[in-house]
Amino acid sequence: MTQTDEERKAKQRERESTPEYKAKRKEHKSTPEYKAKQKKRRATPEYKAREKERAVTPKYRAKQKKRRATPEHKAYQKKHKSTPEYKANQKKYNLRPEIKAREKERIKTPEYKANKKKYNSKPENKARQRRRQSTPKYKATKKKYSLTPISKAKDKERVDKIRLKVLQYYSKQLSKSDIPCCWCCGENFHIDFLAVDHITGRKEMDSEPELVELGYSSSMVGTKLLRWIIKNNFPEYFKILCHNCNFAKGYAGNKNKCPHEKSQ
Repeated sequence: MTQTDEERKAKQRERESTPEYKAKRKEHKSTPEYKAKQKKRRATPEYKAREKERAVTPKYRAKQKKRRATPEHKAYQKKHKSTPEYKANQKKYNLRPEIKAREKERIKTPEYKANKKKYNSKPENKARQRRRQSTPKYKATKKKYSLTPISKAKDKERVDKIRLKVLQYYSKQLSKSDIPCCWCCGENFHIDFLAVDHITGRKEMDSEPELVELGYSSSMVGTKLLRWIIKNNFPEYFKILCHNCNFAKGYAGNKNKCPHEKSQ
């Protein structure tokens, strides 16, 4: 009696599901000849094109997702990724120019930033990050990196950006533009000539209830103070002065007034 295609396929599936067939198939796949043949076949353009087309199908993706969620696959992946060969290949792969460019573009996307923020906000990830940052190895690596020219240049760029933001905000009411300037003498040649002034005095502002509630302290200086100002939505207790006016105002005999103000 002639078998139909469905009957033949069903019989084939039944035969392939037996332990004997699986063991024989596994033994056959482990032979050097089979591996060499498979490697040669997978290197062909036709095979690569077919696999690429198949990998985007919903059925394939669902199957892969289900397989990756199994404990066996997770254990295998963990073991595989810990091997020196995998780490070396991954490092080599990540150093490719096209991979670096693609990764650089990916981390700029809003989706990536949102996912990273969500991931980092999880309690277990915060705890793991704190543990990692407290290790001597991490501290030594961070200290070593902070001394490199690249790190110093990045830090300077980051601080300059924060400083400019504060200078522009407090100068805008006077200059009516984004050009930072001194509230007293109008100096606006270069931002290096300018400083953030504590209107009522740095230490005197420790007794301002509104600032105390926001966590202000006269011990905050430099970048720490700039970050605090931005975080607290630019309190009105600060203004921008040039270094000359700021120093002269703080001189004991001038009673918290710049000589420019006295001469007016």
